[in-house]
Amino acid sequence: MLIQLLRKTVVRLLQPDARNSLAIALLLSGHDRWPKPVSAWPERKVLVISPHADDEAIGCGGTVLKHVAEGAAVTVVHLTDGRNGCKRLQDPQLPPDERAALVAWVKQTRHDEAAAWAAGAGVQSAEFLNLPDSEVQASAHAVAGLQAVLERVQPELIYVPALTDLLEDHWRANLLLDAALRAAEAGWQDRLLLRSYEVWSPLPANRVVDITAEFARKQELLGLYKSQLADVDYCRAVEGLNAYRSTMLPRTGQGFAEAFLEASLPGWRAILAARR
Repeated sequence: MLIQLLRKTVVRLLQPDARNSLAIALLLSGHDRWPKPVSAWPERKVLVISPHADDEAIGCGGTVLKHVAEGAAVTVVHLTDGRNGCKRLQDPQLPPDERAALVAWVKQTRHDEAAAWAAGAGVQSAEFLNLPDSEVQASAHAVAGLQAVLERVQPELIYVPALTDLLEDHWRANLLLDAALRAAEAGWQDRLLLRSYEVWSPLPANRVVDITAEFARKQELLGLYKSQLADVDYCRAVEGLNAYRSTMLPRTGQGFAEAFLEASLPGWRAILAARR
């Protein structure tokens, strides 16, 4: 109890920018452990939470390919319509009619790119909640939409962006997921595992997946998101991140890997409570 109180006090005293990562609080709880390679793929039903179309490709695209190859039924649910995913929209001088047309184009294009990625990756289904971009929250409408997907899929394993991710929609996706899980029929949740994945922020990983064999295909599929690659070279960024994560594999520094923070449902909720 005293240690927990000390930890909370220290975190509160930190400057806001120093609270950005949960790693500081975790370090006060105990020593870090080296991430364990994922070597078994028993899950038959897998759900991927993707706040924006391309997050699934960046954060866990190689791992999804492994699940599919192992015979799992993978469902990807895209939370937002991605309407803000174009740098031209940041131009304050953009005429209103041109802005409206561009927003409509971005939304449709990102939907089509996500559908193409899902087909190429071999996932069973791609779902779209079409929430407004940059406004992910646990509203009644959003909770009901995700709850319906959860109850239909009844996943054994869920991938979701890390709570420490810089992008607000990403960590808020966890709040939405928590609310939807609480609203959903609970029998199938007893053995549920969650794996947080990284997009905009490296996470304190405890699991690592060797995606060396899948990496070329991961990059090829990421290339389908042409609208997003026009503004940011995600392929280059992903190559760097996945190459770095290979240092955590047994053959350190060779090939490519994706890193995750894995937790049981109670463990994930404990981390979520600390993040709130």
